[in-house]
Amino acid sequence: MKNQVVNLRKSGLLNTSMARVEDSYLFCRRDFLRALGAIGLLALTRSDAWTGSMETSDSLSSFISFDREIQKFMQARNIPGAALAVVKDQRLVYARGYGWVDRESKIPVKPASLFRIASITKPFTAVAVLKLIEERKLGLEARAFDVLASGPDALHANGAKFDERWKLITIRQLLQHTGGWDRDKSFDPMFRSRQIAKELGIASPPGPRDIIRYMFGRPLDFDPGARYAYSNFGYSVLGRVIEKIAGMSYGKFVQDNVLAPIGIKRMRIGASLEGKRAEGEVRYYMPREETADSVFDSPANASFERRGHAAGGSDAAARRVQEDSRRSETAAVLTSVVSSAKDSVGEPPTDAREQRAFTGRVPWPYGGFCLESMDAHGGWIASAVDLARFAAALHDPERCPLLRPETIRTMHAPPQPPVSRNQDGSLKDHYYGCGWLVRRVDKEGKANYWHTGSLPGTYTLLVRRWDGLSWTVLFNQRSEDDKLPDSEIDPALHRAANAVTEWPRFDLFPQYQYQ
Repeated sequence: MKNQVVNLRKSGLLNTSMARVEDSYLFCRRDFLRALGAIGLLALTRSDAWTGSMETSDSLSSFISFDREIQKFMQARNIPGAALAVVKDQRLVYARGYGWVDRESKIPVKPASLFRIASITKPFTAVAVLKLIEERKLGLEARAFDVLASGPDALHANGAKFDERWKLITIRQLLQHTGGWDRDKSFDPMFRSRQIAKELGIASPPGPRDIIRYMFGRPLDFDPGARYAYSNFGYSVLGRVIEKIAGMSYGKFVQDNVLAPIGIKRMRIGASLEGKRAEGEVRYYMPREETADSVFDSPANASFERRGHAAGGSDAAARRVQEDSRRSETAAVLTSVVSSAKDSVGEPPTDAREQRAFTGRVPWPYGGFCLESMDAHGGWIASAVDLARFAAALHDPERCPLLRPETIRTMHAPPQPPVSRNQDGSLKDHYYGCGWLVRRVDKEGKANYWHTGSLPGTYTLLVRRWDGLSWTVLFNQRSEDDKLPDSEIDPALHRAANAVTEWPRFDLFPQYQYQ
């Protein structure tokens, strides 16, 4: 078999990633022969169905269904690049890049390419909070603003009467989006940087604590715990709770206590400006190259002190970002089948592209919002393999390296009534637990868990299915066409998974241990 591999290497038909699998003796003869068949099929795929690049850790005919669904999805929306990772019973069995990191330079996406993951950040924040609860440093029923020790006097922003209901908001309610903020009735403050900075008389973008101070002057939209309403702001508050309890930045706590234990090394809080893209990070695109007003003040007026910041833009831009994000998240729920303390914008701009990000109109993904500020609700960048590791770690509660079994059950549990109940008192088929959307598939407790993420230039999906399958897909452009919703990728990948009749026995995670 080794001679066969050497000949394939010489011919160029076997990529280096597959060679590493063979060298580590994870690649059995049957899988090798299946891969040979897949190479021929992939040749047709490349020439007939796909004009971009595909970088893969392995090529098996079993996964052609995934390739076809993703390529069809990308072609319909003219998406430059994507990455996919598939896990079976905690083994990485497929990882592939599609298209381009950078359309102009024709750099291909790889399985380890970094993408903004947007709201898939929330499951990581939830695990971080639950770890503090396991350590008895925090309680689910603790009053969030008691923990922060930031009463109405300290954070009173604009002279408005303080809503006493703020004092009742618990950690559990923040995790489950039942804290009392409804962006449909009011607005999402995480996308109002300019407005908030102006009212507070500070440089834009304001920090998370500035936004809390501003929001303290506004009433809640409903009583805490009364109903569900998705809230980025609530998860931003959780980030500040983590910092308060842990005595370190939110990002460092997550890296040390959530990522490091499961071997994730490159995941980090992303950067807003194109000139600060991380090594290996994709470039983000808009379908029509749309622009937005920069949320950053000019270098002469901007404060670059190390403080937290919040995402935002002009009022019109903010409303659109907020509405697009809400539409994507709502569609995902409806269509899923079976389904630090000190942070900073950084140093003053050092190149022409960064200088432009501080003045006038900018490409929406680069300065139309401040990613650093979204840390706890949407700020991370990660690879598909990173997210696959996270999903694999949570697969078996009895052997989870992050949380105890009872904590995982809490993470997946429905919100307290009436939020999780139908009008007849029965439990809803789907709901938001602690950081995860949950859809029950039977009455015995089987369920699927998932989350989506959406920002200008980004759409992401992470699914953990009841049958031991997990997958994630990341795109460097999102659809802005209501007739081509991004949420269509969810049922498409369930179809692809259901079409696989035989799963490989090897594990590709070891080949990414240093990536």
